[in-house]
Parts: sequence; structure tokens; C-alpha cells
Amino acid sequence: MKSALTQAVRQTANELPGRLGCHICDAAGGVWASHRADERFVTASVIKVPILIALAASVDAGERRWEDVVPVNRDDAAAGSGVIQHLSRPEYTLRDVAVLMIIVSDNRATNLVIDLLGLDRINDYCRRAGWPGTILGRRMFDFDARARGRDNFSTPRETADLFVRLLGGRLLSAASTEAVLEILRAQQLHDKLPAWLPADTAAAHKTGELPGVQNDSGILFLPSGPVIAAVYTNDLTAPAAGRLAIQRVGRAIVENATVEG
Repeated sequence: MKSALTQAVRQTANELPGRLGCHICDAAGGVWASHRADERFVTASVIKVPILIALAASVDAGERRWEDVVPVNRDDAAAGSGVIQHLSRPEYTLRDVAVLMIIVSDNRATNLVIDLLGLDRINDYCRRAGWPGTILGRRMFDFDARARGRDNFSTPRETADLFVRLLGGRLLSAASTEAVLEILRAQQLHDKLPAWLPADTAAAHKTGELPGVQNDSGILFLPSGPVIAAVYTNDLTAPAAGRLAIQRVGRAIVENATVEG
């Protein structure tokens, strides 16, 4: 554990008008800081990462190919983030929808993947991977389901474990691992965890937000070595406070990356 980083995380959590959970570790899983890491948090769009992993696993199993064409569901009313809702193109490849799902957090693209795989199969994949607290409870933009208590959840420790194992090549084939990391590196939203990264420093991550929710999780490829961070802020009274809290955690990671203990 890194004491200064742990203190910075705790101070950030104490000052947040909401609930913060995080788990920060190195590429081998060695813990740098952890706070409420086993509590369940609403993931918002961070849930799209285990969906992507489950999709890549189906490609590895020979059930699908990245080049397979996926017709657009015209009856899907999912809006919010993304671009498919604004386009007329009738079909995309599986890789297209996977890229859109992550780099611009496209909700219709995500629903195409969910419908292709099925909620039960995605949840079964998460259970078999050892992430019982990671639950896909609804499709994107299904606010009726959310009002009934069906939502998408995970814990900071499970989310961090996903990224540690992905980076280490322990979830997918070498080809699929590189494909997934390439997609995650292309993420277009960098105003949370990566906000204080040095110039030309890559991050493979996924953000998420809903009313009262601001999240970011992934891998920061710092000059001193990769760092995995899963940061969730829920029950917020002001969205900006969650975003700023995640930025503070990211800055503390950068400042303490080379500090021992």
C-alpha cells in the first residue's frame, strides 16, 4: 500500500458529497490504495467493459467473428451517448459496434451486443470469471427497469481485477487481448482519471455517468509502469463533484507512482 496515495483517496472520499469507492493496484495486482472496494456501486457505462470482454470471449470460442455484420435494431429507442441514433447506416460489423460501445459509449451499439449475447450469458461469464458482484441487470437506457431496482452493478475490486487480468493476458487470447486494449485506448473521454496524465501517456479505460453517478476505470500506462484504477462515485448531490473527485484520485496516482510505501 502507498500511504500518501491512501491518505489522498480517503480525504477525497471524506470531502465528496456522495459515496466513493476505489481500488488501485499495479499490473501484478499489488494493492496501492483501496477504499470501500467490496461495496456494490452502480456502474453506468463502465459495465460496457465486461460486456466487451464477454463478446471477445465468444470470438475466441469461434462462435462469432469481428467481421460479422450486425443489423441495427430500428426499434431501439436508446439515446444518450453515441452516434448510431443519428445515422442512417442499416448495419455494422461486430467490431464496429464494439468500438462505438466503448470509444463514444454508444448505447444503441451496446444494446446490439447485449441482444446478441443475452443478459444471462454475460452475467454467467462474469460469475465464471470470479466477479459475482458484477451484474448486468438491464439494457442501456431502460429507465423503467432501473426504477424497478434492476440496474448494472460492480465493485471496485472486481473491476480492477478485470483490468489486471486483461492486461496480463489471462482472460482472452493474445489477439483478442490486443484488440480489446486497442479499443479501450481509443476512448474519447479523458476528463476523469487521465486528466492529469503526462503528455503522450496512454490510458485504456471506460467512463460512466448517470444522474448521481460519475465513474471511471481502467489502465494508466505511466512512464514508471501500468497502474490499474477503478473509481466509482455514487449518490452524488452534484455531478461535477464526482468528476473532480475522480480527477483528484488520478492526480494522486500520478504523483505517487514512483513513491515507495
